[in-house]
Amino acid sequence: MVRNIFLLLGIALLINHAVIAAPQPTKPSQCHCLPDEPCWPSESTWSAFNSAVGGNLIATTPVARECHDPYYDKAKCDAIKKGYHDGNWRRSLPGAMIETTWETFHGQGCLGVNQTVPCNQGAVSIYTVKATTIADVQTTIRFASEHNIRLTVKNTGHDFLGRSSAPSSINLWLSSMKGINITKDFIPDGAPQGTQGQGAIILKSGVIWDEAYKAANDSNVVVVGAAHYSVGAAGGYCLGGGHSPISPHLGLCVDNVLQFTMVTADGQVHIANSHKNEDLFWALRGGGPGFGVVVEAVYRTHPAFKNMIYARATISTNDTVSMDKIMRDFYSRHDAWSSQGWSAYVLGAQGLLVLQFVLPDATVEQAASSFNPFLDYARSLPAVTLSNVDIFTDSTYYSWFNRYAPMFDQTYAGVNTRISSRFLPQSLFQPDSLDLLSTTMKKVTGDIASISPAWAFFHLLIAGGQVKQGNSVETSVLPAWREALVLYISFVGWDDSTPYADQLTMAKKLTESTDALRAITPGAGTYQNEGDPSEPDWQQSFFGDNYPRLRALKNKYDPNSLFICRRCVGSEDWDEDLMCRQG
Repeated sequence: MVRNIFLLLGIALLINHAVIAAPQPTKPSQCHCLPDEPCWPSESTWSAFNSAVGGNLIATTPVARECHDPYYDKAKCDAIKKGYHDGNWRRSLPGAMIETTWETFHGQGCLGVNQTVPCNQGAVSIYTVKATTIADVQTTIRFASEHNIRLTVKNTGHDFLGRSSAPSSINLWLSSMKGINITKDFIPDGAPQGTQGQGAIILKSGVIWDEAYKAANDSNVVVVGAAHYSVGAAGGYCLGGGHSPISPHLGLCVDNVLQFTMVTADGQVHIANSHKNEDLFWALRGGGPGFGVVVEAVYRTHPAFKNMIYARATISTNDTVSMDKIMRDFYSRHDAWSSQGWSAYVLGAQGLLVLQFVLPDATVEQAASSFNPFLDYARSLPAVTLSNVDIFTDSTYYSWFNRYAPMFDQTYAGVNTRISSRFLPQSLFQPDSLDLLSTTMKKVTGDIASISPAWAFFHLLIAGGQVKQGNSVETSVLPAWREALVLYISFVGWDDSTPYADQLTMAKKLTESTDALRAITPGAGTYQNEGDPSEPDWQQSFFGDNYPRLRALKNKYDPNSLFICRRCVGSEDWDEDLMCRQG
């Protein structure tokens, strides 16, 4: 209880980050060390550590601190107000997350710009190391291990499960570790003599997907990556599986990994591929974060597409009968859309569908013959309005990406949300299952709408095709990916003034709202990177039958759980706050 009270007080922002001089710990502890305890490093120890990482140790403060008393500074607060909901601004700051939910701890934090609201450290790390070299990563890992301090790892702050932040922690910030190399003849380290090289893109851990896509485009190749341009390209995205707008054509990110370079908990650098450290390579292709820190990733490249077709439309109605008919017809077309190679990112809310469909190597005529019949059906129903109806042709994947992707970072940052999700297998979109699917989805969306006025869902047609053909034996990704067609994600949000008890109630109801989907999709699970932080039976839902082997490899490569994170392999051994081991 004392430990939690201390954390909730946010350490009073560490009184401008002064720390208590203390001797070094002499024996392992079942709990991580906290700043008020004798085990916490002295000021001189922190100073020596700062020198060891090239002066890149930052005393981390909440991003909105200067908008709150007693730290208020008008000029700084004006800049904070301008950038608060800007994803690019947020990822440039060590203490910022894309979702502000994960800057708080048990409801305490420093959110918003209300000057009179108390400002606490919350889940923002006490210190951040802005790593620029592998040596910085190694030094930080060894320091955190030696002093038993919670370690978190962050590149951009995109994380729906809050795995990049934790109270009383050191954060290893990788965004400055830049570097991109494209080659036509990559040969994995340790490959047998005579192994033929292949096209690859080699990425340092601070690269974001926009940078990787531009480099690939300049070399007339494509690489499987995220739909959000500012997501980190070499870290948690791919470790968890990594879906993409082009996954139906080229598979998941884990299906395209050729090699990882990682620093493990002992501070050693390991190269993992199909010839060296094969067990670690398997774990990193779908087993999620928590095995070490990736400092370089090598992905297969593919010949550039001839073009990209982008079809969009917005459907709105206040007629519930019409919307029910639209949704059933929408589901009925999925099998055909998938077989034709479409991927789709569909946003839904009360009486609203925003459709964004992508199809490589096709003509406008082919796209229209597939996409427009659904729109024609919607138009035929009472009280239905269609807007923003277009079919575009882009000459390259990158030009399409520049048209589509930036909207996410402009409209989705600096907000409080929780999500829940479920895979919808291809079998649900067959004629004999459409009534069950339609009825269930109507119940789910109705339940979500009753939780909060701020709600929405994403319906992502990003599986099937080459995702289905991927090799589940060679990767540790959830096997249910290979049977899925759609990833369904529901969101609820709240404003900064919402009481913590109400936040917990909304999160609980959101988890429960997905029970209806769990009931009709036994064994389907969900995508761990976009999963519910309170997912029931998360080991099975996120990892499936791979979990026992992943757990054994966690024990091998991180025996003391230095890289423990929320709903990551091995986290069941810790309390809910991941501060103390259980039992």
